[in-house]
Amino acid sequence: MYNLSQLNWPLVRAKPWYPGQAGIAHSDNALGLRTIPQALPIYVDPAIGDDDNDGTDPEGPKATIQSAANSPFLENGSIIALAPGAYTESVITPNWVIGPNYVTIIGLGATPYAVQWQSDAINLPCLDVRAVGWRVENVRMMAPTQEACIQLRHTDTGADDIAIQTVLQNILFDGLTTGRYGVVSHGAYDVWIKQCVFQLFHNGVGGGAVPLLTGTTPLAIPYRNHILDCMFWDSDNGAIFPCNGSEIKGNVFQPTGYAYAMTQVLNTSIVANPGDDNVVTRNVMPGDYSIAGGYRPGAADFWGGNFAEDLAEPEVSDSGITIARPI
Repeated sequence: MYNLSQLNWPLVRAKPWYPGQAGIAHSDNALGLRTIPQALPIYVDPAIGDDDNDGTDPEGPKATIQSAANSPFLENGSIIALAPGAYTESVITPNWVIGPNYVTIIGLGATPYAVQWQSDAINLPCLDVRAVGWRVENVRMMAPTQEACIQLRHTDTGADDIAIQTVLQNILFDGLTTGRYGVVSHGAYDVWIKQCVFQLFHNGVGGGAVPLLTGTTPLAIPYRNHILDCMFWDSDNGAIFPCNGSEIKGNVFQPTGYAYAMTQVLNTSIVANPGDDNVVTRNVMPGDYSIAGGYRPGAADFWGGNFAEDLAEPEVSDSGITIARPI
């Protein structure tokens, strides 16, 4: 039997699987992202950053999100990683032709919404999305008094400004009791808005504030949108969102909030701009389940399987489950 201690074994050390950032170009810092993005990540930190940095090293971040969005290192699939802190800027993405597309802006931090983002002007959005497939996660957006937190463009500002396939997830849209809009879509399709909170939208200039809105200048009704597992509460309105062939599922609406009451709770169609063929299901819909109560469906929508308390309506079963569109 061999004595293994007497064998001449070479001293071998395997190279680590993650030498820095798994071989991502331009970056070998051990403090980098441990998941593998499809392209180079850009780091932003308003406390210690400098826009003269290239931002590819977490120890040399950029200071602003706009500088990261304009970075020549940004590619399809890149991540813009935001350090916890306060950001005051109105960011415009490149258009989809200039690109890049499919970029993720993600807020970091050990606590929810450790990234707080507000516009630098009352009449400019926090984020103006003009490219395809951008994604925003884990931030608190504080609404301007005359604009939206996020604008989703669809050729309304330029022929190449197209924000289709946007994903907005786990965002606190905070109206701060003076905010105008949360998200405004100008017809962008295949958009996902999920697990977001819309609160305290009140006293918008020119009328009631609206957390989720289809814009009318010009109008392009979005289709194949997905509004999933969001909370709409304590605001002047809920979602005035005429759309076609979209799903609105698992959301909670609060027509009467602690401070404010909604005039329009959920509209998938308005008289001048009818939407159609939407699936509205598994939502919590308190209050008067009717058009007069602020619920307006499209003519061919499916509004079954929602939870309602208005048992007096024939469109609501005795168990509180909706069986038809509100009228």
